[in-house]
Amino acid sequence: MSTHNRSEILQEAAQAINQGNQGVYERVMLNDFYNYSPADGEESAPQVYGRIMADIQSAFPDLAVRVADFSEEGDEVSFNLTLSGTHRHDLWGAPGSGISGSWTSAAAVRFSGDKFAIHWPQLAVPQIMGAMRQFELVQPPEDMDKPPKYPVSLPEILIKTLFTGQIADKPCSHLQDIKVTDTDLQVCPQCVEAGDIWPGLRMCLTCGFVGCCDTSKNKHMKAHYEETGHPLMRSIRLEESWIWCYADNAMYSGKHLEKFR
Repeated sequence: MSTHNRSEILQEAAQAINQGNQGVYERVMLNDFYNYSPADGEESAPQVYGRIMADIQSAFPDLAVRVADFSEEGDEVSFNLTLSGTHRHDLWGAPGSGISGSWTSAAAVRFSGDKFAIHWPQLAVPQIMGAMRQFELVQPPEDMDKPPKYPVSLPEILIKTLFTGQIADKPCSHLQDIKVTDTDLQVCPQCVEAGDIWPGLRMCLTCGFVGCCDTSKNKHMKAHYEETGHPLMRSIRLEESWIWCYADNAMYSGKHLEKFR
């Protein structure tokens, strides 16, 4: 297949997305992610990208997707992907801001037949955070230690990719040692005692300790790990259940909690 034909597939896919055709993801994308094959019960790449893009299109009714500047090497085609539009409606808890903007990133796809898997070779945390801040999904840097403006709950796969750089689970020998999964506590006791505020709360899955998150002023959960060696914690927000392992610098789905409840 020539670069021209492959670029046509990508351009036609972008056009279908712009027209709101949700079936395009199953039609043009491989089930596998670029470097990961979903396990049984996990969402496929078309399902994940389709769900996230449906959320974005709902929030940005005038969303425009553009692909350009193609180059080919073997089965891989590199290009620039641009998303632009106006934030009119709720996106993951952030109400429509009326802010218009655009975001461009280098992207690449690996073809197998006429389907492809996509990855982002130059995507970095500052770039992602910058895009999120543009539409008030994330606090500005100077306010990261304060309570969020809106109760934003990002898709778990975005958080995982942002903080671990991959979709696949990293190896971890601690998940089998979970002892506590839930809490009724809704404050950081140490911050309350000191008269401080926090942006988020975390709970130790070994002993049930509740402390403020790692973007807070005091970082009580991280201090708890450093003092006790208890590696696993979770967000205690009802709409979130992800697990973080300090020891392995890895994130896991909250589904791992179910067998311990």
